Amino acid sequence: MNELALGSSLAALAKGMMITLFLTLGASVVATVLSLIVGLIRLSPRRPLRWFAVAYIELFRGTSMLVQVYWWFFVLPIFGVFLSPWTVAILGIGMNASGYGAEYVRAAIQDVDRGQYEASIALNFPRLTMMQRIVLPQAIRAMLPVWGNMLIELLKGTSLVFFITITEFTTASKLAADATGNYLLFFAAALFGYYVIARALITPFVRWLERRLSSGFVREALA
Repeated sequence: MNELALGSSLAALAKGMMITLFLTLGASVVATVLSLIVGLIRLSPRRPLRWFAVAYIELFRGTSMLVQVYWWFFVLPIFGVFLSPWTVAILGIGMNASGYGAEYVRAAIQDVDRGQYEASIALNFPRLTMMQRIVLPQAIRAMLPVWGNMLIELLKGTSLVFFITITEFTTASKLAADATGNYLLFFAAALFGYYVIARALITPFVRWLERRLSSGFVREALA
């Protein structure tokens, strides 16, 4: 194997991993924010708002992420809306994940003990205060494990952005393998790289958040 080709391929692989990390971080922020917003709207007492949330959730859960990304990138320009590949990637992946995340939020809020609601009403807490200080901290704590799984699935979804001209980790691995002829090395590196991001970065971060909540973060929020 040509050492120069191997060196440039490894450099391209490292760049691809950084791009994947950036996309994962950006899409995770979008997914988290939208999941909370849509999940709360899903529980709104106002029927039109609930219908909007249900339509949003069903659209993004019921259709292919790749097709959604294609719509953002290829169809919106027909209507005069032009977005960069990076914007499409982050918004497309994040919004797709938020369709699932909103249901996690809804389920976690509904699982909070009814006594908490009754006590808040008895204490004459405004609905916003009740949600912010009592219900959401408990719901977020219960939701963290599935939220971590959602982020890992989101990470895997970043490989689809190859179709809108972004050379992320999977594509960089394929190009490096083609350039050097060493498919075993570079696809093994791809497997290991995704595993490391999922298990050495995302999973420990979620567990750290769980420990923070268990060690008094919720009590501080209630104080």
